[in-house]
Amino acid sequence: MHEEPRDVASWPGAVSGVLVRADFEYDRPDRFHGSIGYRRLGPASLITMSSRPHRAVREAAHIDPAEPAETVLALQLEGRAWFRQDGRTATVDPGDLVFYDSSRPVEITAGEGYRTLAFRFPTAGAGGHRRTDALTATTLRGAHGLAPAVAGLLTGLHESLLSARPAPLEATAGHACDIARTLFDDELARRGLLSPPDAHDELRAAVDRHVDEHLADPDLSPRSIAAALFVSPRHLHAVLAEQGRTVAGTIRARRLEHCLADLADPAQAVTPVSAIARRRGFTNPTRFGQLVRERTGRTPTAYRRAALG
Repeated sequence: MHEEPRDVASWPGAVSGVLVRADFEYDRPDRFHGSIGYRRLGPASLITMSSRPHRAVREAAHIDPAEPAETVLALQLEGRAWFRQDGRTATVDPGDLVFYDSSRPVEITAGEGYRTLAFRFPTAGAGGHRRTDALTATTLRGAHGLAPAVAGLLTGLHESLLSARPAPLEATAGHACDIARTLFDDELARRGLLSPPDAHDELRAAVDRHVDEHLADPDLSPRSIAAALFVSPRHLHAVLAEQGRTVAGTIRARRLEHCLADLADPAQAVTPVSAIARRRGFTNPTRFGQLVRERTGRTPTAYRRAALG
C-alpha cells in the first residue's frame, strides 16, 4: 500500500477519489505537500493520509443522495486534527479514534504533522438501528473500551497490506467492519442511544449490500433486487423513496463511486478505463463518460490523471 506524494494542485482530486469530495483550504498553499495511500477491500477501503496543515469542508452540494451511507473511522497516527459534524467538534491526538458520516456535511482540519489511517465502511450492518448523528465527531480515546482492539486491527491490516496481496485480506477487512460497528454500537449502548432495528432500515441496508455484491452484473435492476430480497418492486421503490433515493439511482451511484475509486487507485493505473467501467457494470462507455463528467467535471482519463497526480 504505497503512499503517493501530492501537491496543492493534485490533493483535492486524490482525496475526492478515495475518501470524500470536499473543498480545500491551506494555511500555506506554496508550501503544502501531502501523501495518500489507498486500498479497496471488498465493501470497505483503507486510506492512509499525511500532510501539512489544511482544512477540508464537505457541504451538501458535494453529496449525492443516491449514495448509500458510509461511515469513516479515523485513527490519528501523528499530529492533531479537528472533526466537526452534527454540531460537535472532536479534537483527536495520536492514538485517538473518531467516526464521521460521509453522507452528511463534515469539516476536517489537519494540524502540523498530520497523519491518519481512515477505514471507510458501509454504515448498515448487523445490530440495531444506528443513530450515527449521536456519535459522529466524538473523540474516542485510544485506551477506552474497545478502541485499543479496533486500533490494533486497523494498524495490523495496514501493515499486512504493505507486504501482502490484498485479496486474502478481504476477510480481515470484513472482520474490521464488524468490529468497527461493534465499537460504534457499544458506545451508543453506553449512552442509551441504540434503537431497536427498523424494518425499512434493514431493507435499505440489504439493498445496499446486494448492489455492492452484484455491481458487475449488467442485468442488475430494481426487479432483480426485489426478487432477490423477496419483496415487491413497488414496496422496494417506496422504502428507498423515504430517503429520497431510487433503486436505479443507487445502482448507478455505487457503480460510479467504485469506478472513481478504481481510477484513483495507483495499483490500477495501468488498467484501461474501459475495463474498469465494464468490471463495475457500465456497458455503455459513452454513458459512463457522461456520468464521470457530471460528477467530476472531467473525462475519466482526465480524472484519473488529476487523481494520480
